[in-house]
Amino acid sequence: MRRVVFASLIALGSIGCDKIINSNVTETDYVLPSKTYSFDSSSFNIPSGVTQEVPCGAGQLVTDCCNPPAPAPAPDCTMTPLTCEQNENGTNVCMAQVTVSQAQMANLGQEVPGLSSLTSLVNITIKQISYEITANTLTVDVPDVLLYMAPQGVTDPNDSRAQQFGTLPAIPAMMTPSGNVALTPNAAQVFGMFTKNLQTPFNFIAATTLKVSKAPAGRIDMKVGGTIAASL
Repeated sequence: MRRVVFASLIALGSIGCDKIINSNVTETDYVLPSKTYSFDSSSFNIPSGVTQEVPCGAGQLVTDCCNPPAPAPAPDCTMTPLTCEQNENGTNVCMAQVTVSQAQMANLGQEVPGLSSLTSLVNITIKQISYEITANTLTVDVPDVLLYMAPQGVTDPNDSRAQQFGTLPAIPAMMTPSGNVALTPNAAQVFGMFTKNLQTPFNFIAATTLKVSKAPAGRIDMKVGGTIAASL
């Protein structure tokens, strides 16, 4: 009993401006440092020359988006898959599937100074993850953005070591919404996996797959942050 009380007093005595005291004296809330992500259309692997929609399917000049009639050049569908799908007007057009992702490194032991002295005493859990679209000039809708945690050096969301922990809802073109990230049922386990040692860096990854019928323009900037808790 004396050890628990003494540890609690140490935790309370180290409260700084980055901490929020929870009503439970054995738990302290911390602001999770925000990570920013930018998806710029200039970096999308859109087939060159795609400036307008290409009708496709039965009765159209282009029946197979990956094998257009000569003299049109055949696109690299291995790099950027193309499918014949309906657009918002109900017309079948060639759609490029563009996967974009970005990774940001995190080191909670360094970025949240108040945690450094408690690494041997606490468990870290997610309280809330939120997002804010700070700028959006992208001319196409952005589907759900999937959020992952991964070991340092892993930046591909398809890597088996990357673990999804949340989803940021779809964002309409030119809009700048904000709100809470929907956490996966196993988000606590995923977060715990990467915060066992607070001195070990890891990556936060944001990824989505857009479907576009012509080359888009603009970019979207988003900020993801939230609150975590340290408990004895």
